[in-house]
Amino acid sequence: MRTLNLRLLQLMVALGAIQALVGGGYYLWSGVAGLEAFSDLPLEVSGITLSRIDYMFRAIAGIWFALGVLLAYLVVFCERHLFVFAIAYFAIFMMGVGRYLSYMSFGETEGNSHGAMIAELILPVVMIVWQQLTVRKYGVGV
Repeated sequence: MRTLNLRLLQLMVALGAIQALVGGGYYLWSGVAGLEAFSDLPLEVSGITLSRIDYMFRAIAGIWFALGVLLAYLVVFCERHLFVFAIAYFAIFMMGVGRYLSYMSFGETEGNSHGAMIAELILPVVMIVWQQLTVRKYGVGV
């Protein structure tokens, strides 16, 4: 049971790593224009404003990609690095907080994913608790 629980935890971390590497890498490369690939809505921003938004968007995409690298590392060592694991998932939680603050500022906007926001607010808590329980119950970790 210990191995199964740990393997399922590692699988979930691996899926998060893949999502962050692919999503972060895609938006790092394509910038804010990449949003049009997943929506029928055209970007209605032009000139200097688009440049400023793209500048910040790619910076955040770079952090997202780096988070994917960290999660990929944690796949193998998720039961040993409790604090790093918690910080990585706290970062994901804060992405959900950012989406929520945007929702509160602008209301419901067509093309924005409520699913991503909800997942980013719930899954990190589940993952941190799961990791902590796995380490305590099965005595793995440092």
